[in-house]
Amino acid sequence: MTNLLFPTDFSSNNNVALDWVRLFARKTGATITLLHVYQPMIPDSTLPTVGDPGMGMIASQEVEEISRQQLTELAIRLQAEGLSVNAESRIGSVDDTILDVAKESSADLIVMGRSEMNTFFDRLAGSAVSDVAGDALCPVLIVPIAPDGTTMRPAEVHTIAYAMQTQTTQAQVTFQTESLLEAFDAKLVVLTDDKIENAHADLIVMQLAPKAGFLDNLFHPNHTTALIEKSDVPVLVYHEKK
Repeated sequence: MTNLLFPTDFSSNNNVALDWVRLFARKTGATITLLHVYQPMIPDSTLPTVGDPGMGMIASQEVEEISRQQLTELAIRLQAEGLSVNAESRIGSVDDTILDVAKESSADLIVMGRSEMNTFFDRLAGSAVSDVAGDALCPVLIVPIAPDGTTMRPAEVHTIAYAMQTQTTQAQVTFQTESLLEAFDAKLVVLTDDKIENAHADLIVMQLAPKAGFLDNLFHPNHTTALIEKSDVPVLVYHEKK
């Protein structure tokens, strides 16, 4: 693991996920790429304009500049902690831009915070976790965050639980956990997906199967995939090749 990608909107939610970025970077020696995606609001031309129409553009530019300053300050702060950091500021669709930068930077891991909210405004703020986790080519670490924006558990890994599914092989388990066990000096517990919720672990590792059709989801629900949305333990998602 040499490159970590961390999309951030500078909210308290992302501060919690940042602790896990620090932990992984220190344990693996990886370089952190900080990414902020600015998605400007597009005015509706069918609505009447009140006041100077140029004010909206000026405000948008000011927000973008403030975001760039915050990104630079965050990079400097992490570098002062001895971490290797790159910073990227982009304009565009949140989901697509995260995936594009992951490819460009050859990211080995994307780290994202997941709050209880999953609304249109969350997507604008940069927390399109489920879409990125489903489409990324590299593993994605999803960090759960309490509703008040605080951490649900400290950023530390002593026990790793692997969510074993019917199609999972021992070779996959070894490949997806061996380097983690060594980096964190952790122990491994392998459990079936129906028992993983009761695991006393600091990190859950699972493999996400390729997207299936509606009928397949209806008759063969994936309990492990649902775990991503309700786990209070960070979930590291690998992807089965299509």
